[in-house]
Amino acid sequence: MFNCISLNSRSFFPFVWDNLRMISTSTVGLCKQQQQQKYRPWLNIEQANKVKPSTSIEKNRQDREDLAAAYRGLAYYGLSEGVCNHLTSRTPAKNGEGEVMLIVKYGLHWTEVTASSLLGINIENGSVLEGDGEPETSAAEIHKALHSHILKTDPSIQSVFHTHPPHATSLACLEDPTLHMIHQNSTRFFEDVAYDCGYDGLATTGVEGPRIAQQLHGKSVMFMGNHGVLVLGKSTAEAFDKTYYLEKAAELQVLAMSTGQKMSKLPDNLAKFVNQQIKNDSRFLVPAHFESIKRIMKHTYQGDFTS
Repeated sequence: MFNCISLNSRSFFPFVWDNLRMISTSTVGLCKQQQQQKYRPWLNIEQANKVKPSTSIEKNRQDREDLAAAYRGLAYYGLSEGVCNHLTSRTPAKNGEGEVMLIVKYGLHWTEVTASSLLGINIENGSVLEGDGEPETSAAEIHKALHSHILKTDPSIQSVFHTHPPHATSLACLEDPTLHMIHQNSTRFFEDVAYDCGYDGLATTGVEGPRIAQQLHGKSVMFMGNHGVLVLGKSTAEAFDKTYYLEKAAELQVLAMSTGQKMSKLPDNLAKFVNQQIKNDSRFLVPAHFESIKRIMKHTYQGDFTS
């Protein structure tokens, strides 16, 4: 009677088995690498990011394209509000003399923003140094004060985003606006959230910017009571990613609270652990997220954001 011999048994044909395993492992490894390169173009982002702009003009242009993509990307996610709110980024001036603060000119919908339409503002006095138009008054007041403060306390911060996303702003309108550690998205912001409960009207008096700058206390996120949120990032990509996930964390909390049941909060040690896990992956995940948005933005709204 004929007996089938299983190749799973290493008692038979050990030489053939070992060679088959070696060939199989090599083939799988090669196929996996090829698939990653084909379907995961962001895996090469770290290498691409090592190529830095050689001049202030090139860096200015790159930062303009990134910020324009951020404006359009947040609009795509439904996190814009008419022609209000504002995203800013610090960049070398085109003329090579110091830095300017990039910001949208007043009146543009975020889906209309392009690299060339952004204004370059003097961080000290708010005058327009690059571009045509004027920024919205409260935008200039808040961001001018914040960037001036950041330059003295943590110059590694490049971007400051102020938005009114629905769920995060809903929390900011509560008597207790605390973002609780109830989900892994929440843990991204473990011990990194400040709260400002001193809302006193539209930021046109020059008071709000300095006040919230002082209340940040080294945090990268702030819930602005009865107003919205503020997010700081070491790059436009980082600020974009944080803004998105802050809203997702707030959305989950609002939905959980709406059930009327008690929320299940993570212990601090676990929240801290997950926070570190996410930070370890962020050097890949943050640029991957932002580059994917750039690809989408090239085909979603009228006009190229890089123009």
